[in-house]
Amino acid sequence: MRKRKALPWVLFGITAIIALALPTFLTAAYASKYGFLSVPIASWLVLALTGFTLVASGLACCCFWRYYRRAERELADLQGHPLDDDIPAIHGHKQLDRAEFLPLIQILFRRPTDIKHVHVKPLSGGHGGDTTVLVRRQRQGEESIPLKSYVVKLGDKREMADEHEKFVRYVQDYLPSAARFFRYAEWDSFAGIAYEFVGLEPRHDIQSFYQFYNGRAPIEISELIEEVYTHLKQAWYQNGHQEKTNLYDEYHLLHKKRETIIGHVGKLVADDDPYRANFTAIEERLQPNLKPDFAPPANIPWHDPVAFLRTWPRHTLNLPIRRSIVHGDLHAQNVLIEIGRHDHRRPWFIDFSHSGNGLSAARVREAVREGVPIDPDRGHTLRDFARLEADVKCILTVLENADDLQRAVDFERALLSGGMSLHELPTESPASEILLEERFQKAWLAIREIRRQAVPQLVNPDDVRPYHLSLLSATLPIVTYRPDQFGNEVCERQQKRYALLSAGMLCSQL
Repeated sequence: MRKRKALPWVLFGITAIIALALPTFLTAAYASKYGFLSVPIASWLVLALTGFTLVASGLACCCFWRYYRRAERELADLQGHPLDDDIPAIHGHKQLDRAEFLPLIQILFRRPTDIKHVHVKPLSGGHGGDTTVLVRRQRQGEESIPLKSYVVKLGDKREMADEHEKFVRYVQDYLPSAARFFRYAEWDSFAGIAYEFVGLEPRHDIQSFYQFYNGRAPIEISELIEEVYTHLKQAWYQNGHQEKTNLYDEYHLLHKKRETIIGHVGKLVADDDPYRANFTAIEERLQPNLKPDFAPPANIPWHDPVAFLRTWPRHTLNLPIRRSIVHGDLHAQNVLIEIGRHDHRRPWFIDFSHSGNGLSAARVREAVREGVPIDPDRGHTLRDFARLEADVKCILTVLENADDLQRAVDFERALLSGGMSLHELPTESPASEILLEERFQKAWLAIREIRRQAVPQLVNPDDVRPYHLSLLSATLPIVTYRPDQFGNEVCERQQKRYALLSAGMLCSQL
């Protein structure tokens, strides 16, 4: 450690010697010929520039040394010593994404004063822009007896600022057995929210939907999904009403993201792929039939999502939909399952920043400024179902190579032809053996239950376009997800390609 600290100063000393020796040598060579005061100006410029470089290097080394010392002191404090009597020490902090999350957790759990330690355990499966962790409090000297658990969300302050207000407004009085809001804290440009789960026993386990999905049989997953939507139906959906609206206004945010989405699509496509013509062609020359080279050669239903987004303002789709107070951001990270004795399961929900119309407060204000008709309190009820389905088929069904991508497209064709009332996996299809793989069978049964629960939210069960557009809005942004939200780089590439192809097949239905 001491050698590592001394290294910047050794390098600085070597740089100083070279920096001083070089101009001195040049000046001495000219001084013997011209006299010291008659040395060409270029040599003096070299001397001045070298001096400036030397000063800048010294300042950089000094700043580095001060930052290193401060970071080292903070790390020592966080690892073993509470900052004061009211703030606990953190264990498991190395599993957090950012160092700034450490003081947030300490602030969230600074009282009661008898809690001296908290243990942090990440909850895997998050596909949003934040970090979700499970926190267990412990008293000093009782490390073998964990106290009550809390789920903590950590992320950007701007994105999380209105979650507490939405929780009080839309959840507290509507959702049966809602998790209690525990505390909100801010640190620099980050914020943290802690939820205290009602009835969560000290030795009960809590899992994200992702963990539960990967470790359970298909029938257990279907039962859990049914229970999840039963809670939401009782809380929000039953109080909905019908109205006629232009669905392209309802999902105008997808159009707002088009440049970001197209930029990420470009990373999935080869530089010489003819499909790139739709990235830059004028709207009159767009080719909706173009598919990227990685699309399987099968004759799949297709309308290019890039062309679709670029011609968005031309579209209108006036249909009756159901509105109610909805969660609007129900994906695999926001469904948590408490597992108690005798494998008793109980679903919980977090992340209410999108409750109401399914948009954050900032997005609502933006839409109002742009003249888009937005109801801040009520949204399209199909959002909840589409978001979870997109996660199940494009994230949880892991793809590792081009053959997996072909299987996923066959799976998507079967989903598209099955409509909202999916039955058993088709046995007549040439791809029946592929579709009966365990991962696709599990996904099929999960999606079948999601769609079964979604059907009552369709005003006209024979017209599924409202669901398709909602599903498109949940599927296409997956191409913009962070790399760390996937298993590895290859997996990320194939699953994002699947999301693009799935979106193209949905566009063909609109």
